[in-house]
Amino acid sequence: MVVYRIIREKFRHDALSTLGSQLYGGRWNPKGTAVLYTTSTPELGLVETLAHAPGVRYEDLPRYWLSQIEIPNNFRTYSVEDMPDYWQDKTYDRTQHWLQDWLENPDVLSLCLPSVLVPFSQNIIIHPEHPLFSEVRLLNQQPFPIDERLRRK
Repeated sequence: MVVYRIIREKFRHDALSTLGSQLYGGRWNPKGTAVLYTTSTPELGLVETLAHAPGVRYEDLPRYWLSQIEIPNNFRTYSVEDMPDYWQDKTYDRTQHWLQDWLENPDVLSLCLPSVLVPFSQNIIIHPEHPLFSEVRLLNQQPFPIDERLRRK
């Protein structure tokens, strides 16, 4: 399976790093627990990236790179119907612990979850402690310019 990740240019050489998620946590993991957040398409990656840059003027956006990553087909998929009623909460207090069993004992390499922003698309969360993580491969990277028509005015 091929997944995508958009990262700031200064981190492009660490495209498979889970340090950020470990230090800060995210929607599906608490601080101290590392995972690799990816998306099913570059377009979803762009939407997710811009959602995490609220209030940043177009002129102040950093340069981004698109990473194309190949992962083994060892995953579990969740549909919108499988998600808890609080999965779209603006705060992460409850969502960070919903996957606690998998975070502590990853029986599959990755989970495919509906995006909160675009529920028809998937975020793919990869567990670095799963034995198959060693088979995760960076296939390609390229600059990912953000068209100025997306500028906030």
